[in-house]
Amino acid sequence: MKKAFAAFGWIFFGLLMGIGLMRFVSTQNDLTELAAETARPERTEDGRLALYYTATDRGHISTEMLGFLQSLQTLSAAVADEDRETIRDTAGALRRGNGQGQAVQMKSPEGFRTLGFALRQDFSAISDMAMTADMAEIELAISGATSKCVACHGTYKAVEVAAD
Repeated sequence: MKKAFAAFGWIFFGLLMGIGLMRFVSTQNDLTELAAETARPERTEDGRLALYYTATDRGHISTEMLGFLQSLQTLSAAVADEDRETIRDTAGALRRGNGQGQAVQMKSPEGFRTLGFALRQDFSAISDMAMTADMAEIELAISGATSKCVACHGTYKAVEVAAD
């Protein structure tokens, strides 16, 4: 009887894994299609790559960027004051997004997502080093994070399109 339950358990587990794999592959295909629709190889008037988003998605991106900019200003002041707790807390709050940007991420091309992920990793590292590293080292890490902002803004431009 136990062997029958064990066999049933393994079969059930296999079915769940198979369904999960099929859904993952389907989701990956959908994400690839969304990213292809969002990032057309078109350039804006200033030469940057155009990323096409709805007003809601573009608003989310603008809100995130403003938060990054405000936090970079807070970090800059905290480094000048050698306020390690503020550095740790401010950078730590930027480790992850609030979860509301998943739809935007799914629509975004790989390069845009990569820069955003790398920026969040930089903030995580800054938070981790805040209590022990030299201020010059922290300042250098903040500069590295800022370079990701410059790279993204120099490469991409979010262009608003009408929602479907």
